[in-house]
Amino acid sequence: MRSHFRTTALRTTAVTGLLVAGVVIASTPASAHMGIDSFGQTFTAGKGATVYFRPGHGCKGDATNAITVTLPDGVTGAKAQQKLGWTTTRQGSTITWSGNALPDSQFDDFGIRLTFPALPAGVKSQVLYFKAVQTCDAEIKVAVSGKDATITGSLPASAGKAVQLSVNSIPLTKHAVVVGADGAFTVKTSAAKVPAGSDVQARIDGVLVGNSTPGQEAWIEIPAPGSTASLASPAPTVTITA
Repeated sequence: MRSHFRTTALRTTAVTGLLVAGVVIASTPASAHMGIDSFGQTFTAGKGATVYFRPGHGCKGDATNAITVTLPDGVTGAKAQQKLGWTTTRQGSTITWSGNALPDSQFDDFGIRLTFPALPAGVKSQVLYFKAVQTCDAEIKVAVSGKDATITGSLPASAGKAVQLSVNSIPLTKHAVVVGADGAFTVKTSAAKVPAGSDVQARIDGVLVGNSTPGQEAWIEIPAPGSTASLASPAPTVTITA
């Protein structure tokens, strides 16, 4: 029986605008997987506020290593919340937190302080869409040389613990592998046990803690004006009012 690999799921639409006027959507939870919390704030056009993004889970059970948010057109003065252990970067209208790990079993909030755009004359409310992507890095690397293969892992959160390694749900080693104090481990095996395209997974008590396939979850779809179609991966939204 083959396991379900993490996959890159990027869904886009042909819509290029980030603002849809005159549509009112319930204010803050945005989608089933990437939520936005107002913490009681009132989002008002032309005023400042802090928008908090909360990923609901990792990539098919694996930890999140980066979160990227694209600001809607018209938003100004954006400043990202400093998060202990994370590196924050900005490129144009895109803000990214990276360099750390948020386990699938935990959650956190990533805030952006910003000023909302003013509303056009006569418009009472406006929906703003924040495209969001979270990335889960591969924690395990496989190097093949002839008939031999070397598997190295980096699992700092599992330092000192015993992990069970498998390839496509088939046990790779007879016994569990103990992760070093530095979070690293190395296993020598036969190249035949790790065929090209296979996914090496590490589990503790059946819980996935790392694998060799990077993953990505994305919420970037934006509905076309007037459309009542249901989107599979809607971008997180907030509604600002006059």
